[in-house]
Formats: sequence, structure tokens, C-alpha cells
Amino acid sequence: MMKGLILAGGFATRLGAIGEVFPKAMLMVEGNTLVGHLLSKLERLGIETVITTNRRFAEFFRSYPHVLVEEATREEEKLGAVTAIANAIRKEEIKEDLLVVCADNYFSSDLRGFVSSYQGDPTVGVYYAGGDPGMRLQEMATVKFCGSESYPPPTQSFCLEDFKEKVDPPLSPYVSTGLYLFPPKIFPILLEYSAEKKRDAPGFFIQHLMERGITVRGYLLGGEWFDASYQNYLLMFKDSKLVRRDEDLIQFRRESGGMVMLLSFLRKGGMYYVSKGERLLFFIEGGVE
Repeated sequence: MMKGLILAGGFATRLGAIGEVFPKAMLMVEGNTLVGHLLSKLERLGIETVITTNRRFAEFFRSYPHVLVEEATREEEKLGAVTAIANAIRKEEIKEDLLVVCADNYFSSDLRGFVSSYQGDPTVGVYYAGGDPGMRLQEMATVKFCGSESYPPPTQSFCLEDFKEKVDPPLSPYVSTGLYLFPPKIFPILLEYSAEKKRDAPGFFIQHLMERGITVRGYLLGGEWFDASYQNYLLMFKDSKLVRRDEDLIQFRRESGGMVMLLSFLRKGGMYYVSKGERLLFFIEGGVE
């Protein structure tokens, strides 16, 4: 048996006004929300899943059956991702292998290969980012393993030799994707690690495990992967202003070069067009003349 945990408690500070009122897990990609994609993939694998979020964004998750809500309403109050994992293990009394995924990630892969590769050791989902000049490797967790200096690697599943969060130069062109499998045998270590203070990035916990001499494995994911908060259209609206927020629509406005740009998130109803280039949603609120 295996349980799933989707971490959706972040505030997306890098997205400015958008991150203050809108959870990254609800961003639309390929016709569905990020959290919708993840839940569908885990459901097809027969994995029962819990979502963790914060008090500020709890309203967005009311329709989901199994949600844990942290009391944080701003960044300074956030417990951190690793602490959220520890709280979920305690509150849900999880004793099974635990698949953890950060909700701001999009995977075109169905994750079946990742789960099938699991051998009972902590396992990290890895992606080759060397072919994408837009990837900011120094801002991501990178890994080192036998064969990480080339692509493709000798095997799709491998033991990690090193794992570092946000180092320059990066360890290799292979990055962690915010996807992890944790066996119950490391739960006591995780609970002890998170009890000392607020713990955020799961990558630092992976480093902690490796420093203790615990074997950590990696699995190279196929298909497409990206952290949605780095999408160009979202970063373009980082300095925008919130101009509308009601039960139907959340809308941001930015002026640049004599142009007025609007980014809208439709809660329900309405019509929309998805551009092929940047996945930017153009919503039509009224009739078309």
C-alpha cells in the first residue's frame, strides 16, 4: 500500500500580487489545474491522497474530499513543507510508503515508472534540464550520480551520490522535480528533523538523509516537467495589481509600454481561449461582436 500527499501550502512570493491571492496549485495547464492533474495521476495508480494547504487558500480546495488546512495566512506564519509532511504523517497516522509531490509542478508523465522503480529507499524524481536554456539550474535542487555528466544516463534508476539545493555551479544538468517517495523507516528521522524548527524545502531533508549515510535513489522522469511558478506569463505579471476578485473571477492588471495587460483566472463558467505559445488564458466575459 502507498499513500499520497500533495503539498499546496506555499504562498508563491516570487509571483507578487498573484501569489498573494491565488494558489499555484490552481494554475491551469493543458486543460486542468495542476492539482487536478496530480490527483488524476495518483488515482489511476490506486493511491489515496491527502492535500495540505494554508488557511488563506482553503476556499479554493473546498470541493476536494481530503484536505488538511494549516493555520498560516501569510508567509511568515508558514510551517514549511517538511513540517507539513510531518504533521500529515502524525494526523493521518500514516504507516505506509508515502509519495509526496509539490503542487506547483506539472508532469506529462503518468508517474507509473517512478512508482514502479521504488525499492524501499527514499527516492527522488529527477529531470534532465540540460536541453532547456530557460531552466535556472542554480535556483533548483540538482543531483549527482554515476553518469550524470551525460545524457541519457546509463540507467533510468540510480543511487544518488550528492544532492544540493540551489548551488552555483549546479551539481549537474539533472534537477529534482519536487517528487519524492519516503518509506516508513525514515519517518522517525523526518519527525525529529522537523521538531527542531520550521523546515521548508524537502530537498534539505534529502541532504540530511544522505549526510546520515542513508541510501537515496533517483529516477529519471520522461516527458515534460516544469515548475509552474517559473512560467513566463506569470513572471510578466509579478508587478501587476489585483483589480477584481469575486466568486467568478480573479483578475490582475499591468501597464507596460503603453499597453494594458490583463490576466484573469475564471472560477466557473465563461469562455476562454488558450494560446499555443505561452498557455496564457484569454477569458471572454461577455458576448463577442
